[in-house]
Amino acid sequence: MKKSLLALSVLTVVFGCNVQKLPNNDNTDSALGHFISNKKNATRIAIMVGGGASHDFLNLFGIIDGAILYGNGRNTVIYTEDLEELSALIPVVDVLMLSNNKPLDDNLKNVIFEEVNFGKLNLLINHPSNWYNWKDWPQYNQQLVGGGSESHEKLQEFEVTVVKPDHPLMNGVPPFRIVDELYRWKKDAMANVEVLAVGRGLESGEEFPVIWTVKHPKVKIVGSTLGHDERAHDLETYRTILKNS
Repeated sequence: MKKSLLALSVLTVVFGCNVQKLPNNDNTDSALGHFISNKKNATRIAIMVGGGASHDFLNLFGIIDGAILYGNGRNTVIYTEDLEELSALIPVVDVLMLSNNKPLDDNLKNVIFEEVNFGKLNLLINHPSNWYNWKDWPQYNQQLVGGGSESHEKLQEFEVTVVKPDHPLMNGVPPFRIVDELYRWKKDAMANVEVLAVGRGLESGEEFPVIWTVKHPKVKIVGSTLGHDERAHDLETYRTILKNS
């Protein structure tokens, strides 16, 4: 697959939505988190994950979330844990879903920012990628995440309240409870974010944003701290938020 993905990087982006055919050997393989739409104008989504044994990355973010985002052929979704493959994918996808906390090389960091600043790459920054993972890349948290987390409450049930029910991302999302890690996410002082939902610890009573958007002049950015294990990914409300995103 790597050779075929590298070939993608030379394709041209048309009107901000990629309409080129993927190579013939890029076929749907749900076991790998690859869901290829037959629609020529399908939105293309790359899911980049990885970083330790704290998450079942392939099953949760690749297979389960990939199928949700695929939407019976509405979108093309390609999951990868390989940095070289992602570098090739980014120039020809419309959305990057980052669920990653492992190191990124300088080339990939530059590619992400270049595509974002050109208005060609929308972002869904999910669960582990909202951490302050990269001390050598402060602009990531400042400009793309809008803040970050350095700790979380223990894995347990907490309640989520929708504070912007009229926002499209919150369409069909009622107040709910979820078993997850409540990240102690804090907004960066210079960031322009809109908080859409907050989580409240049932034991601590503390509240932190769990869903928000970052106001960027060129692209759309959605942040979500939800998604630690299958109890989140199998929850219908989580799936609704992911679809809306």
